[in-house]
Amino acid sequence: MQISVLVALTLLVLTAVGFLVGRRRALSAADGQPASLHSLPDYYGYYIALWTGAPALFLLAIYGIFGAALVNTLAFGQLERDAAPLIRGYEAALSQDADHQILSGRLDRLNDQIAGLRAELQGGTHSGDVEADVRRLSALTAERNQVQAGLAERRSEVASGIEARTPDTPAGRRALAGFEHWRATPERRELFIADARALAFDEGLASRDTPALRAAAAALQPVERLFQWSAAGAALALAVAGLAFARSRVSRRFRARDRVEGAISAVLLLASIIAILTTVGIVFSLLFESIRFFAAIDWRIHEFLFGTQWSPQIAIRADQVGQSGAFGAVPLFAGTALITLIAMAVAVPVGLFAAIYLSEYAGPGFRAWAKPALEILAGVPTVVYGFFALLTVGPALRDFALFLGYEDAVTQSALSAGLVMGVMIIPFVSSLSDDVINAVPQSLRDGAYAMGATKSETVRQVVLPAALPGIVGAVLLAVSRAVGETMIVVMAAGQGANLTANPLESVTTITVQIVMLLTGDQEFDSAKTLSAFALGLVLFVMTLMLNIIALRVVQRFRERYD
Repeated sequence: MQISVLVALTLLVLTAVGFLVGRRRALSAADGQPASLHSLPDYYGYYIALWTGAPALFLLAIYGIFGAALVNTLAFGQLERDAAPLIRGYEAALSQDADHQILSGRLDRLNDQIAGLRAELQGGTHSGDVEADVRRLSALTAERNQVQAGLAERRSEVASGIEARTPDTPAGRRALAGFEHWRATPERRELFIADARALAFDEGLASRDTPALRAAAAALQPVERLFQWSAAGAALALAVAGLAFARSRVSRRFRARDRVEGAISAVLLLASIIAILTTVGIVFSLLFESIRFFAAIDWRIHEFLFGTQWSPQIAIRADQVGQSGAFGAVPLFAGTALITLIAMAVAVPVGLFAAIYLSEYAGPGFRAWAKPALEILAGVPTVVYGFFALLTVGPALRDFALFLGYEDAVTQSALSAGLVMGVMIIPFVSSLSDDVINAVPQSLRDGAYAMGATKSETVRQVVLPAALPGIVGAVLLAVSRAVGETMIVVMAAGQGANLTANPLESVTTITVQIVMLLTGDQEFDSAKTLSAFALGLVLFVMTLMLNIIALRVVQRFRERYD
């Protein structure tokens, strides 16, 4: 059993003991008269239990968050110090290598030419042939990529020569581990550390197993063991100290209830802060990776936002040959909007009308079985909807279009995906809208009837305006569900980035492309993979704008009742 599990169980036992000690101490201080205590005896037990468990568990949580990073820093720092002779030899070999010097000078010249040409094109002072210079800029960028690949290959050759001369001894393997860690890019370094930890602590499967990784794993184990025992000892000592301190505070007039309620308020506040920080963390993670993507494509943000060609097929390793890539995301935005509009055109009217009928017109017997039957649609797996769209709805729409004389109809189309997705989303709109409509006070309906309004007038002019915020929330939830759906789109609409407004043609969406970009043989230093984060950021901004618009609609049309 791991040390952390043993310590956690011990802390739970100490916390329970602290509760019993606190309760007994309070009763003892009351001299057999519990009514003379400021708080109930249980509050004194809760107070000591909090002091016993909370600080120690907090220390363990801090160690769980930062302990691995600290262990990695110390262990790999020592490995790099062991690799200092190899690093010095590597740098000396590069400084004396003629091929490396030629490629480095050529790269510097290309960077200067690209920076100057880009400054002319973006500064508004260019007076020559803009199209010719744009083509020249693309050619220079491609040449720079080739030179960078040549530099990386040459550095790898020099490093391989140094590694081949390193003796196969424990000290030599430690030096090789530090040398490989020092040379690696940030992404490769993270993979190296993950593989070493997998070999050292069985944290998943390692992607490879080499002598250098084995040496790194051996270096991690003693450091990890030292930190684990230190954290365990500190946590237990803190728990015992907290128990003794809290026990000494217990007296007849001690305000234990106030302290416990204050601690609970602090926990609730902490939960709110964690929720906010989680949102901020998600936003910043998308933002930072998106910045890396735009830097990888030379900050051609306008091409990403307004380009009409999406073909992110580029080389993901130095030894591969690939295209330069086209990152115009307009076809993805258009496909997402088209399928979402079709889905909402089905889900909102049907779901809202069903909610109005069930809440205002249907009898109790019909409502008792109709609403659960309608909500069964939400429990059907999306892959089943995808099969239904691919095998039934798509062919039916294609045959109908051919019957009308449209000869370019295909089975996988935006209309097929949108219709089936709309059916899937109906329960989100109907169930939430039904609950909101039923929450409208009956007194509003009675007042409308007293004024002579009919049933339909009451629903249209009283009930729906009162329920508008909830209905807007239901529609927004449905939109978010439609925008985030992937499986139905993959199976019913295809994966081709086709810019079209024709619902009978095949399109794709942002979420489908994100899945395709983040699966398979990908690396996170490739513009192709990083483009998924840029797409996610755009999707986040779009959703935020929808929420802002919805709030403005609610503020504009909402009716308030005293």
